[in-house]
Amino acid sequence: MPYKHFGKNHATSIEEILRDPGFRHVYFDISWDEVAKYIVANPEATKTMVDLMNRYPDRFLFGTDAAAPTDQSKYLKVFYQYEPLWKALDGETSRKVRLRNYERIFDGARGKVRNWESAHVPGASAN
Repeated sequence: MPYKHFGKNHATSIEEILRDPGFRHVYFDISWDEVAKYIVANPEATKTMVDLMNRYPDRFLFGTDAAAPTDQSKYLKVFYQYEPLWKALDGETSRKVRLRNYERIFDGARGKVRNWESAHVPGASAN
């Protein structure tokens, strides 16, 4: 792996990937609670990620890694854990990370899959 800083300075490694034109198809999902605890561990860590996300607002997304939550509070736990991040990001970046990037990526993928099916699966048609 050419990213020599991996493990020493995670944000530097992420930015190397984001700047590399060969990885323009790579996005970072920040949904995992293990990621959240490091991003909001202290103001310096949060600021580092805020700066990075504000520079690359189209490359991060938030979903949920809650597996079979028994109630809404468990489902939203990581979202609320990110409160310092949401407050520190500029408004447009925050909207992209929380909603718009997911919509763009997954809505775009849906159309690509339907087109592929139309071309390669007998009886399928793009809808």
